[in-house]
Amino acid sequence: MRRCLPALGPTALLLCVVASACGTSEGRPLETGSNAAPAKLRGAVTTSASSPDGQTTSTTAPWSVIPVWPLTGVLLGDFNAANHPAVVVKIDNAPDARPHTGLNQADVVYEAKVEGITRFAAIFHSQDADPVGPVRSARSTDLNIVSNLNKPFLLWSGGNPGVTGEVKHAESLGFVVNLSEDASPQNYFRDHARQAPHNLYAHMGAVRQQMYLLDGYQPPPMFAYRNTDDPLPPTAIDTAGMAVNFGGGVRVDYVWDAERGGWDRFQVDERHPKGQDAFVDAGGAQVSPQNVVIMFTQYGASEVDARSPKAYTVGEGDAVVLTAGKAYLAHWKRDSPVTMPVLTDSGGNLIGLTPGKTWIALPEAGTAGAIPLDPTEAQQALARRA
Repeated sequence: MRRCLPALGPTALLLCVVASACGTSEGRPLETGSNAAPAKLRGAVTTSASSPDGQTTSTTAPWSVIPVWPLTGVLLGDFNAANHPAVVVKIDNAPDARPHTGLNQADVVYEAKVEGITRFAAIFHSQDADPVGPVRSARSTDLNIVSNLNKPFLLWSGGNPGVTGEVKHAESLGFVVNLSEDASPQNYFRDHARQAPHNLYAHMGAVRQQMYLLDGYQPPPMFAYRNTDDPLPPTAIDTAGMAVNFGGGVRVDYVWDAERGGWDRFQVDERHPKGQDAFVDAGGAQVSPQNVVIMFTQYGASEVDARSPKAYTVGEGDAVVLTAGKAYLAHWKRDSPVTMPVLTDSGGNLIGLTPGKTWIALPEAGTAGAIPLDPTEAQQALARRA
């Protein structure tokens, strides 16, 4: 299914987002006329690893000797400061779960479909949040998402026996450390001022103490990052913002906020009408990551729960990348659960993100879309920002 989206800016080009039902491209994205060499990038490496089925795969991308936090590309003064595992927390996104605690401290946040809503997998490495939540159940989607993070700690609660079995199996293979509420109840507490089940939180401080037992398991770089003073190539097109349609009435708007240097998130739901849709944390700070990566992804039913959607994040497909007030029509490719996604622009060049935080949206290919926001609509949203 091809969606042609008007680019917002003086170029008056068309962005054609191809969201095929199989999650792969129906053709290369529209060329924008750039044959320029990409800027020097940092934060990506050549990785080689074996997947659970025994296949060995490798991913190659530029790397510099400048030390950076692997999940943000932010400069790192001491390599040893990053020498600890990532922590992945499954976080509720039901209307009653807002406002969240700790989301603004996550380096990377994945957002995937569940039954009628979305749910987050928040990845912490360069910063901690204490507490963080509300914490909810793991899903089959999560194991492919986290298996490339070099044995991260996985915090979650609940889940049917099939998913619980999947997590324990992944732990037995060395892909995660299971720190569910059942496995480590000392790391969790209930906030009785909020309504269950949207009131379970994790103590990141307690988790941090356990991290020191596994020094050396730091995650590899997830993306390539550009130097912030480098110009973006012509394949990056001005945009005021982007609406991500997850289907089922779930829409998220990301609006470029030049003052903050990030993409302000807005989400309307049954408890947060327009005017109260700024997506804020418990401290009142709006979510505004430096990068948003929209990866159109194939979904199917979980093998262990036919009622639960499962995102297939291994493969390739179309994407839209938002960074530094620009949008790329992009392509994503990921060879196995143990490798990182590779993002390339319409000229086939590796995309360099802005150093900082990244939110990754996983709308379903063929049924969802990314729609550029009209500048007037974007300005109206910025007037509602927190």
